Amino acid sequence: MSYVSKQMNNEIITEAKPHTIKKFELIERYVDEWARKILGYDGKDGREGSKGIIYIDCMSNSGVYRDENGNQIEGTALRVAKRLNDIVTNYPGKSAILIFNDISEQRIEYLKTVIEKANLTNIQVVYRSEDCNSFLRGLDLDSYKRQFNTLLLYDPYKAAIDWDAVTPFLNTWGEVIINHMVFDTSRGASQAKKKDVIVRYTETYQEDIGTIIKMGKDKHQLNDAIIAIINKRRTGSPQRKYIASFPFFTRTNGLVYNLIHCCSNIEGIKLFKRVAWKTFGDKSSLKNTHGDEMQLQFNLTGEGFFDSPTDEDCYFVKDIAKYIYDKYKSNNPLYLTTIYADLDEHPIFPSDGYKNEIKDELRRTYGAKFHRNGTVTFADTEGV
Repeated sequence: MSYVSKQMNNEIITEAKPHTIKKFELIERYVDEWARKILGYDGKDGREGSKGIIYIDCMSNSGVYRDENGNQIEGTALRVAKRLNDIVTNYPGKSAILIFNDISEQRIEYLKTVIEKANLTNIQVVYRSEDCNSFLRGLDLDSYKRQFNTLLLYDPYKAAIDWDAVTPFLNTWGEVIINHMVFDTSRGASQAKKKDVIVRYTETYQEDIGTIIKMGKDKHQLNDAIIAIINKRRTGSPQRKYIASFPFFTRTNGLVYNLIHCCSNIEGIKLFKRVAWKTFGDKSSLKNTHGDEMQLQFNLTGEGFFDSPTDEDCYFVKDIAKYIYDKYKSNNPLYLTTIYADLDEHPIFPSDGYKNEIKDELRRTYGAKFHRNGTVTFADTEGV
């Protein structure tokens, strides 16, 4: 290999940190299950069935990365292409369309090459090389809107969201995953001097730079601001807005970004939360809690229970049980269906995939009893 080609390869294949590789895994798993749900939908209550799916990655990179040890690994674009190529064969007559865009022509050409080498002939792939926001504005999907479900991955390297470009995808039959780069804002907003950088932050958060700098001192405020904008940008009735958000950390617990999932169907948020928790190892993030979640402490509310500290950046099943007990301990009768309906809409806590674990934790910590009529009672509320 010549020196020139090595240089080109280094520009095309960038490094992916462990938290980014975990993001690849999460999205790949989610796309797998999302695709099966949509492709398997054959109509209901007078509605026509799905004809297929459209996956849009407007910042796709080259499809290949290297890890910290220099090993080559597959990125989101290549992983998703391979998955959908396998899945769509199980649904005759239905299509999987993938649209990849990156501002770098070299990276898009490299992605095209690796996909062609993989012989992924069951999917339709479109390649574009434009500014991501111009690309989205010019993307005409009108002919697909009724019977194709879309999934847009909006994954900028910085805190840079063009809401006018993203909004149409928030209001169609589909889903949007936004990578909110919190680290960039918390570090860079207070140091921003150039006009274009300040404009980037103000357009992303829809606030003046002074307010953004204040919010930057609290990582939760920054993410809440993005979620609030999503809610404002969504049309339709409030019950059709479902948003989930999960943080990604470095090994030293530095928050890098939040992956925010938006959809108009409750099944989407239920699925995304389950996949996220399974990807993180039955918790809501990979933050290192140093085992604090195992340290028992006496509940000072006078109820006589022992519980353990809660870290809002990394929840465990025990925290789901605590949430249920604190919220519903006075409900009489309390139905399991009420609990599950609440968890289904919760932005972080799952019910699907964790029902048995949640019930076991409620029994163990709060003396819960589950009755044949579908109700739940707690040890300290029985007979009330």
